[in-house]
Amino acid sequence: MDDGERDELAPYRIESEEEAARRRLSSIEAGRRKAGLLGAAAAGAMLGIRDVYEGPPKEDDMEIVSESSGEPGDIDRDGIRVTVGETDVWAPPVLDRDPDRQA
Repeated sequence: MDDGERDELAPYRIESEEEAARRRLSSIEAGRRKAGLLGAAAAGAMLGIRDVYEGPPKEDDMEIVSESSGEPGDIDRDGIRVTVGETDVWAPPVLDRDPDRQA
């Protein structure tokens, strides 16, 4: 990821961090409402333990790149055949190809 991409994603990361902070604060306030100062302290401690146990939040942005030689096949017309482990799987083509028909 280059600096240009980081700059484009910065507002989304900031929003995500702000939302996480709002959730943390909401949890601590709920603990305070239910059990006073001790409840707020317990909620904060639980959030801290969760962060230590689970580690930092993971980013969900992933890039999936797939390369193949040639054009992709038409599985609606040709069906599909794949091998998963040592098992061969085959699915027949779709017989009804009328695009105007609704199920």
